Amino acid sequence: MLKLGVSSLKAGVKLGKDIFSYDGKLLLPKGTVVSQEHLDQFARRNIIEVFVAEADQRQQSEKRFEDVYSECLHYTKTLMLQAMIGESIEFGEIQNLVEKLVVQAYDQNDLFRQMRRMKEKDEYLYTHTVNVALLSILIGRWLKCDEKTIKELGIAGILHDIGNVQIPDSILNKPGHLTAEEFEEIKKHPILGYNMVNDYPWVTEAIANAILMHHERADGSGYPMGIKGNKIGFYASVVAVADLYDAITSRRSYSSKASPYTAVEVLWQESFGRLDPTVAKVFYDKITNFYVGNEVILSNNERGLVVYVDPSQPTRPIVMVGEKFYNLAEDRALSILDMVD
Repeated sequence: MLKLGVSSLKAGVKLGKDIFSYDGKLLLPKGTVVSQEHLDQFARRNIIEVFVAEADQRQQSEKRFEDVYSECLHYTKTLMLQAMIGESIEFGEIQNLVEKLVVQAYDQNDLFRQMRRMKEKDEYLYTHTVNVALLSILIGRWLKCDEKTIKELGIAGILHDIGNVQIPDSILNKPGHLTAEEFEEIKKHPILGYNMVNDYPWVTEAIANAILMHHERADGSGYPMGIKGNKIGFYASVVAVADLYDAITSRRSYSSKASPYTAVEVLWQESFGRLDPTVAKVFYDKITNFYVGNEVILSNNERGLVVYVDPSQPTRPIVMVGEKFYNLAEDRALSILDMVD
């Protein structure tokens, strides 16, 4: 199956999954050949994406994504090694890497599921770098940024944690919680990274500031400088959202991974006074639509299918379990523990 935006659909394709209304009623069953009337109905009901029965394309797409992701991991490790031993980072290598990621961000219709599958592919530092670049590119696309800005957001994502190569490995990969002194060392990585790349002529001021400020927060509670509000640049605000989402959904040496829904809940809360609300909102509005049709594990240990996402409460979808429907917006005792790949 292939998940496609309704705006790109043409009459004649076959549905790969059932489509349900917001109250759990079946609108169209799997296997339905979509007509122009159906397309008009999707528009009226604000249905923006559907699954299409294109198994061969999906398998080829997954192979392409895995291959490209592996190539990007290789590039990333090379860049990190060059930075670690003091060699110059070549713009051509960064540019090549980002262009590969831009293509994936534009072509993939099931990007988040495939990214989840890649999380165990390599060490956190490398997979996190690739993921933050991908997510930053995607956010730029959702915010309708121009091509130059989108590519620069990708560069900012690749370089955002470059300062970590100067943090002792005993601290960076320490199992268990960091001491206060060790955390102070970790908090130096934005400044270290900024100093490492600030003299490169191809690193714009906006990219450099993203490296320096991606842990800053609008209320002044971030680091390394504790700056507030609109002093935090747009690129930094985008990378901050991408960084936080991927960090929460990743397994690290000192913490287990949380579900994407938990991460989106955190972003929702952080958008009130800490993260840029425009950037955070477009992210959690868009990302939850990618989860329609995905299997999830509920807090009562039942497995079900996400069939509808309410835009006003994107982290509390309707989940179908067998013939039952749970509306998590109404049943607050239930939550989503994890997603099943």
